[in-house]
Amino acid sequence: MKKYLLSSLAIAGLMVVANAASAEPMHKPYVVGEVGYSFGTNDNGDAGLLGIGTGYSINEFLRTDVILSYRGWGDLNFKSSAGKHKADVWSIPVLFNMYATYPIHDKMGIYAMGGIGMAYNKTDSITGAKGKGRFNFAWNVGAGVDYMINDCWTLDLGYRYSDLGTGRVSARTGESYDGKTKQDIRSHDVKLSARYHF
Repeated sequence: MKKYLLSSLAIAGLMVVANAASAEPMHKPYVVGEVGYSFGTNDNGDAGLLGIGTGYSINEFLRTDVILSYRGWGDLNFKSSAGKHKADVWSIPVLFNMYATYPIHDKMGIYAMGGIGMAYNKTDSITGAKGKGRFNFAWNVGAGVDYMINDCWTLDLGYRYSDLGTGRVSARTGESYDGKTKQDIRSHDVKLSARYHF
C-alpha cells in the first residue's frame, strides 16, 4: 500500500511541478494553526493533535512550511517478561513539509505533501515501568483539499500518515528493568487547519 501511495504522490508532484513552471510567483508568507485527531496503530493509542507553524507560498502550485505540534492523551502498549504494560505518551514533532497543489477551482485545490523532521517522544513512568524521553527522526506523507475564503484566509482539510519514531520504557522485573523497551509511534492523522497569508 505504501508503494502505491508514494507512487501516486510522486506522479502528482511531477504534474504540479510541470505546471508550476508557467505559474506566476505568489511569494506570500503565512502562519498556520491546526487541530486534529491521530488514529494510532496496534502499538499506540489514539491522540489529540494541536499545531502551529509558518510557511511560504512560492506560487499557486507549491508551498512549504514548518509545523510544531503537540500530540497528547495517547498511550503505548509494551511487553516484558512480567507481562503487558500500558504507558501514557506524548510527542512534540517539528516537521518541514512541502506541498504540491493542483487547482480544481479558482478557490479550491487538492494537494499531496510530504515532510521530515524530529520528534521528542516522552512516556510516563507507571507501576512496574520507568518512562523515558528521546528525540527521534520523524516523517509524514499525506493529501488534502484547501479552500480560499479570501485573499488572506485559507481552510485546509487533510490526511497524513505520520511516523514519529519510537516510544521507550523499561519494564521492571524484580530489582532491575528489562523486557521490550520500545514501540513504534505511527498514526493516521485527520486535521483541519487555517492559514493566514500576509
